[in-house]
Amino acid sequence: MFELSIGEIKIIAAFAIIVTASSRLALIFQKIKLPLITGFIIVGVIAGSSLLKMLPSDLDKLKFVDDIALAFIAMASGAEIYLKEVRDKMRDIGIMTAAQFFISFIFSFFLVMLLASSIPFMANVTQSVKIAISILIATIFIARSPASAIAIINELRAKGPFTKIALGVTILKDIFVIILFAATFSIAGVLINGGHFDFIEIVIVFVAVLASIGLGWVYGKILEINFRINKPDWLNIIVILLIGWSMFGLSDFFAIFSEHKLGTKIHLEALLIGIVASFYITNYSKYRLNLQKLIEDYGAYVYAAFFTLIGATLSVEVLLDYWAIAFLLFGVRLLAVVIASFTGSLILKDDKKKALLSWTPYITQAGVSLGLITLVSANFKSFGTEFEAILIGVIVINQFIGPPLMKWAIINVGEAHTKSTGYEFDYQRDVFIFGIGGKAIMLARTLKEQGYNVVIVTDLQEVDTSSCQAIPIKKIEKITYENLEEINFKTADSVVIFRNEKDAYEISELIYEKYGTPNVIVVLDKHGDLERFKKINVIVVAPTGALIMLLADFVKSPQATSMLLGMQEKRETADIEVLARDVHNKSLRDLQLPLGVLVLSITRHREVLLPHGYTLIRLHDIVTVVGSLDQIEQIRTKLQYN
Repeated sequence: MFELSIGEIKIIAAFAIIVTASSRLALIFQKIKLPLITGFIIVGVIAGSSLLKMLPSDLDKLKFVDDIALAFIAMASGAEIYLKEVRDKMRDIGIMTAAQFFISFIFSFFLVMLLASSIPFMANVTQSVKIAISILIATIFIARSPASAIAIINELRAKGPFTKIALGVTILKDIFVIILFAATFSIAGVLINGGHFDFIEIVIVFVAVLASIGLGWVYGKILEINFRINKPDWLNIIVILLIGWSMFGLSDFFAIFSEHKLGTKIHLEALLIGIVASFYITNYSKYRLNLQKLIEDYGAYVYAAFFTLIGATLSVEVLLDYWAIAFLLFGVRLLAVVIASFTGSLILKDDKKKALLSWTPYITQAGVSLGLITLVSANFKSFGTEFEAILIGVIVINQFIGPPLMKWAIINVGEAHTKSTGYEFDYQRDVFIFGIGGKAIMLARTLKEQGYNVVIVTDLQEVDTSSCQAIPIKKIEKITYENLEEINFKTADSVVIFRNEKDAYEISELIYEKYGTPNVIVVLDKHGDLERFKKINVIVVAPTGALIMLLADFVKSPQATSMLLGMQEKRETADIEVLARDVHNKSLRDLQLPLGVLVLSITRHREVLLPHGYTLIRLHDIVTVVGSLDQIEQIRTKLQYN
């Protein structure tokens, strides 16, 4: 029964506060090009019992956080196996997985056996125990970290064959390593405890694996029923996390039940249940996007809790005692991974660059590995404590080194799709419009009358341009980065795209990655997946829907709406970015703005603030003002020129 004392409630509350801080502090590490998860671990180490002692060393009451996070990670892993997307790479993924699986295991096993005399808990044991420990370590060394891989891929918006194979291999190996561990764990038990090898035990292991797969399908059905019930996302994620937690509860209950009734423990694999459940939702239900959205929206919070807890439970003292052995085993695993990956690349006939980088995505370790280490430590008391300390040390080293390596490799092979930081405001109001229809021309004329520098861009070669003589038109053969460079697109401050959804997204993504233009607007007559536009900061406007909303605003507030639309005589609206350093940290009341000007809002880090006289202005704030054209120009000069 899950009972809590006042002290335990305080520990949980303290951990919640630390995780909240961790989710913000980790952003600092992102700014210095380290993955978020590395930041989470460091914050956990600092807050843990080894340094600031904000948490005690005994964190057993936080095991439920581990269970919930591991279940979520398992479901996130299964959700990434979308058969329609990876079908074209299944052969490559299969070959690389096989190479990694078998070669990593064999090399790790023999290297650990050779180094046994240098490893404290293996130096003075029998040969059979050395073999047992070696196969356990080799099995754990195969495991990767889907959570780390997914977090990095999401952070970089990575896509391409290198990324697809790396993620596919990472996920498949964690499925197979759970099955392999079930077998090696039973074999190790026989070798260490001195019993005889019973074929029935292997049968029981594989029955448990099959039962876990079957239960995963059942849980998939439960998740499907959950998605059928309409409810807000915050409630949906709570239900899903509780369902995930129940997977571990069921596994623990069945182990106790089977030992009591059958005389032998049967371990259901909770991680495998979670992977199969989300695999079912992703491939055999209509709720794939629902699950994916929840994982993307709430994954960062779960990863923050999970990796912060890893850091908090790490004993810096023990790690310092065994750091040399931890680095030695890290080297063993790294060598095995490099050999296995390079072998797989040779079989796949990858180009030289990808072959040389093929090992970089497979260094990270976390959730599955930690779960397996904990199981070994709990069941083999004679060497469990040292085994756990050293292997967690190896994982921490992998987790510090692996994510930056993977990030660097994805960027190096050209599959990262992050926002460009190249945009610079040039104090000119340049607007590029993609499209040459009636709406595009009307917009161009209106903006030009209001003092904007407008350029129309089209890839249609045979088009009548007689109706837009006053507007510069740039004809290009195809909308590519090279062609946009030729028409000096980098000066664009705003972009409006009148194209179909597919073309509009491709153009928007190109602008996002190559230029980082701050204001991109897409006009669509009909649209489907708007989420992908939001992820790259694109505003999507549907004329019919916009007209309805406009009419509704006129009904609710005709004066305000007409003012915002510039329909009142000599009144205009403008968004002005703060670039002048001499107004930074000044309050609105101290700026001496022209009389009659209305400051509607201030946008800071995508958050809209409703200002008052004492609101402080910061660099790169977007100030929305209403006034005459002359007044707006005065404000623009004050906010943008030193």
